[in-house]
Amino acid sequence: MRRDDSLDAVVSALAGQAVPASEIARRIGVTPNRVHSVLAYLRRNGAEFPRIKMGPSNAPQGARLTRLSGEVRAALAPYAAARQMSVKALSVQILQIVARDRLVDAIIDDKEPRL
Repeated sequence: MRRDDSLDAVVSALAGQAVPASEIARRIGVTPNRVHSVLAYLRRNGAEFPRIKMGPSNAPQGARLTRLSGEVRAALAPYAAARQMSVKALSVQILQIVARDRLVDAIIDDKEPRL
């Protein structure tokens, strides 16, 4: 199986600026573990940049998502795969954007806007 190298340039550039893995992951929409995997591969192949730490999680302590049904997970899976992220990470990102941009009333058209 061919290795996906689509993240190499952006991860390398941000790591070269000593950006923590959690921040790199947040910026590009992947997990910190994925960032570390890319970094490990690049180091094994001669790339040099400062060692970076995982950094603190950007998720609020104790935050949990309601379990998604298999049907919802299946519907989101292609979108998550296209972005090289988990369905959970995609779900969190969608919720953050909906909350930030105040899109709840636009998405759930059940009543008059409350805000």
